[in-house]
Amino acid sequence: MNNDVIVITDTLNRVAARAGDPASLVFKRLFAGHPEAEDLFVRDDSGLVRGQMFQVTIESLLDFLGDQTYGAALVQIERTNHQGLGVSPTLFDSFYLTVMAVFRDLLGDDWTTEMEAVWTRVISDLTARSAVELAE
Repeated sequence: MNNDVIVITDTLNRVAARAGDPASLVFKRLFAGHPEAEDLFVRDDSGLVRGQMFQVTIESLLDFLGDQTYGAALVQIERTNHQGLGVSPTLFDSFYLTVMAVFRDLLGDDWTTEMEAVWTRVISDLTARSAVELAE
């Protein structure tokens, strides 16, 4: 297991221990920074779509760090799907940064410079790969 996997999984475990399922916090922050995104979830009364989106985001990130069997391809497909809904690539990529920001806030003083570096690099690599593959 490489260091990035260790840091990411450790972060996920710490966040889960502190907040349980942080999906609602992620979307609250996303909507605060991008109010236009909330309109895309107007029919998601139960939060099921938001929960699934958060789950797929984490799963694709973990796959990207591990086997790389589907993570980057799934992000590429979802990038295309979201563009069809009017979501800009910038807004699409900001979701990952929003997840990281919520995790940073939840962990507070326990958020390390190593976590910041790993999360920033992995998100950048994943979103860049899906954007490049989309352009090709």
